[in-house]
Amino acid sequence: MAKRKGASARPSASRGTAAELPESFEATVAELRSIVDDLEAEEGDLATAVAQYERGVALQRHAEEQLEAARLRVEELLPDGSTTLLEDDEEDDDA
Repeated sequence: MAKRKGASARPSASRGTAAELPESFEATVAELRSIVDDLEAEEGDLATAVAQYERGVALQRHAEEQLEAARLRVEELLPDGSTTLLEDDEEDDDA
C-alpha cells in the first residue's frame, strides 16, 4: 500500500506549483533546452540527472498545456473553427 501512495503523490509533485513553472512559453522552452544541454553533456551524478529529467518532463507537460491554451484562444477568436483570419479571396476583396 505504501508504494501506491508514493506513486500517486509523485505525479502531483512533478507538476509543481504555478510559482515553480515559468509563466511564459518562451521561458519554459528556454529552461527545457538548458536541461537538455546539461543532460547531453553527461556531467554530474545520476541523482542530478534524474532530477533534471523529472524537471524536464514537468516543463514539457507545461509547454504542451501552454500551447493548447493558446490554440483554444485562437479557435475562439476565429469563425467556424478556421485557422486563418482571412482567406486569400477575402483579402483581395477587402483591398
